[in-house]
Amino acid sequence: MPLVKRRFFISCKEEECIKLYEFVKDRLPALSYVELTVTSKGLLVEIYGYESDIKTAWMEIRKIIKSIREVSSTRGLKRYGVEFITQVTKKTFSPELLVEIIKRLGYRAVFLREENTLLSDMDFNNIVILVERIAEQNTMLAKISKNTSTRYYLVACAVLTGLPIEDIIKISRDLDLLFIGEDGKVALKSEWKSSLNKFYENFKPNLSSHIKSEGS
Repeated sequence: MPLVKRRFFISCKEEECIKLYEFVKDRLPALSYVELTVTSKGLLVEIYGYESDIKTAWMEIRKIIKSIREVSSTRGLKRYGVEFITQVTKKTFSPELLVEIIKRLGYRAVFLREENTLLSDMDFNNIVILVERIAEQNTMLAKISKNTSTRYYLVACAVLTGLPIEDIIKISRDLDLLFIGEDGKVALKSEWKSSLNKFYENFKPNLSSHIKSEGS
């Protein structure tokens, strides 16, 4: 199969072109040759490789462009594809847990399960920060949680308050929200969302501005 060279042009404005350039160059599949050039009228993509690889690359580019333009929309709630968030952060996460955390920070959020898409008015950079924090806490707290709902509760409490897990467990026990079993693992006494509400009502931090400062 011979190697060929193909050129593609993406029409975009300067700021959008730069954003597309950064995302595309980091996420293209491995090819023999690829060059991205930002011009005054758009983004020029030149690819040299096997025809099948070039076709795969162009499909990936189109998917990236669609996702970037959706999250850049300023009308109403922005659309964040869960698959795209995972590609950017390189982390897996529960969309349901992310939504509950976002809502308690004062933003709107809903998860469209059929479309595997998150709708929210939170900025994309702040979404990324939250997902990274969720993934970090999820790994640590899986070892001490008796079940998934308890893990979701502990992760949300840790992300929302920034408190050490020891303090979260102590406060939660004082509020009669959880117990420690004979195996040493923590378990909730009731549904995790209602338990989170009770905990968070007592310890609302100014985390929204903290996230924004890190994401700016």
